[in-house]
Amino acid sequence: MNSETSPRSQPGFYQWVWRWHGYAGLFVIPFIFYMSLTGLPFVWQSEIEDMLHPDYRALNPGNERVSYEKQLQTAQATLPGQRLLKVKVDGNPRHATQFTFGKASDPRTVAINPYTGEVISVIREWTRISFAAIRLHGLAFVAPYGSWLIELLACWGIVLCLTGMYLWWPRGAAGETGGVYVARIRKTGRSRWRDLHAVTGFYFGTVLALYFATGLPWTAFWGGQLLTSFQKSIGQLTPAKLTDDSGLSHRPTSPGARPLPLDAFVAFGLGQNLPGYLELVLPFDTNGTVHLHNRVGNSTLEKQWQLDLYTAMPAVVTGWSDVPVVQQIVSLGIDAHEGHLAGRPTQILSTLLSVAFMFLAGAAACMWWKRRPQGKLDFPKAIPHVRLSMGPRIVLVVLGLGMPLLGLSFLVFRFVGSEVQELHNGKPLEPV
Repeated sequence: MNSETSPRSQPGFYQWVWRWHGYAGLFVIPFIFYMSLTGLPFVWQSEIEDMLHPDYRALNPGNERVSYEKQLQTAQATLPGQRLLKVKVDGNPRHATQFTFGKASDPRTVAINPYTGEVISVIREWTRISFAAIRLHGLAFVAPYGSWLIELLACWGIVLCLTGMYLWWPRGAAGETGGVYVARIRKTGRSRWRDLHAVTGFYFGTVLALYFATGLPWTAFWGGQLLTSFQKSIGQLTPAKLTDDSGLSHRPTSPGARPLPLDAFVAFGLGQNLPGYLELVLPFDTNGTVHLHNRVGNSTLEKQWQLDLYTAMPAVVTGWSDVPVVQQIVSLGIDAHEGHLAGRPTQILSTLLSVAFMFLAGAAACMWWKRRPQGKLDFPKAIPHVRLSMGPRIVLVVLGLGMPLLGLSFLVFRFVGSEVQELHNGKPLEPV
């Protein structure tokens, strides 16, 4: 790119990028704090459960267990008329059996002591820190609009990271590291916070952008509509056999045959000796199949079965190799986002990253606070109109098409920016 078309040589281009970075930060900084804080309890959910709920996570093992079918009947009698969503079982002898009932948005779980068959507690899932955190993380309390808001903010978060990297890019003397790779903490006031923000952004900005990107598959529009349509168009849609409601049907093996008790399916699952805990979803009628899934947090180690209701034999077995390539990429991104991809190391890494993200956002807030005129909020000024070269135009088009909600917001800002420019009556905007 020659000097005539280089973005840096264009009048006001740096100011233009800075304005976009400022507005993106205005939207995204509170979002970074909120998502980091609500995501951490989900990363450490097992440890939190062990610490806060020894009543059903630290049982005294007995010599014999009550049948799982009997435990199920006790749980159903505790919450009569409620739809059974799933059964959670693992090989840890100190853990209770958990039966979850009700609506997915507000479920209740009955914890049963497997050695006595007695109800330990009935838990409203919203009272569990891990469940409440993940629902808050997904803005479920303002559904269905929460998913759209998360998508828009995640898209703007990517813009924040891209514009921040451009603003960070060294423009001083060759070999200078102060304020670029190393923060000059001996400086005072806004300069110190500027260095802390810029240097932290250099080391963690790309990872933060990846966190934003891996959160998009959960959203209703980008994930539920755009990604699903793309997967369908290239034949990479997740097969129904990998879902709880597989659509598979099995008739009784003989007239008068009855479905097997829950014990048969639990025994099959425990016999596979797979990592994680077992999650079982029973069919709605006597012609369906039992969905069995070992939950680990690392999709490459998980397997799923559709078990015949009358024989407990696998009708379908699926593993990592059966997952379409596009879904494999999405799943790995989700596992990394949740901090469960490689066990304890990624839990620790996710925690450190969350702290770094909050520090990055906090440093930006402090820098803005010290920069603002006394007694004023000093929001970023109107975004100036500059003549963009082909490179920035292509970047804007790719971002707008790849993230349609972001593209729509670009158009809104374009219109609002034009209106603000008219209010300035053609006067030049204040410099950064």
